[in-house]
Amino acid sequence: MFAERGYAGASMTAIAESAGITPAVIYDHFSSKAELQITLLDAQAKALMEAVGRALAEAPQALDERLRTGVDAFFRFVQQQSPAWWLLFRDPPSQPDIAAAYSRIQSEATAGIVAFLRESAPPELLTRPEAERDLEMFAQLLRTAQNGLAAWWHEHPEMPRADLVDRVVEFAWLGLERVAGGERAERG
Repeated sequence: MFAERGYAGASMTAIAESAGITPAVIYDHFSSKAELQITLLDAQAKALMEAVGRALAEAPQALDERLRTGVDAFFRFVQQQSPAWWLLFRDPPSQPDIAAAYSRIQSEATAGIVAFLRESAPPELLTRPEAERDLEMFAQLLRTAQNGLAAWWHEHPEMPRADLVDRVVEFAWLGLERVAGGERAERG
C-alpha cells in the first residue's frame, strides 16, 4: 500500500484490508502508521543491502566485474521486489521521523557503496589527498544513477535487466577506470 499509494494515500484501514486483518491488529504491533512505514523501510533496506552483499561476496575480484555484479544484484532486487523498491525510493513524506528514516537509509546505502569502492578500487584511486571525498561523491553518483534508472525502468518494463546493468557499468566503470589511470577532468 505504501509503495502503491504513498504514505498519505495508504490508510491503516486499506493496509489492514489488503492484509486480511483489522486495523486493531496492526495497532497491536505498531503505535502509528509512521512506525509501521519506518519498520517496513528498514526491513526492505536490509533486504536490498543483503542481496547486493551476497552477490558481491561471490563476485570476481576485478573492480569492473564486482561493479557489474553489484549493479546486477540491485536491479534484480528492483525487478523481483518492485513494491519494496518503490517503498524505499519514492519521494519521502514530509513527516519528520519518516523523512529522517529515508535520509538515514540513503546515507547507509552511500556508505555501503563507498566501502565497496574503497575495498575494490585500484590503489591509484585512493592515493590522492581528496580520495575519501571523491569516493563519497562517486558513491553518491552511482547510487542516484541506479535509482534514477530504476525509476525509468518502471516506465519501460520491456527493457531487459542486462541492458540496464550494461548502461550503469558503461557510465560508472569507464569513468572510474580513466580516473584510476590518472585522468581527471580539466577545469577550463
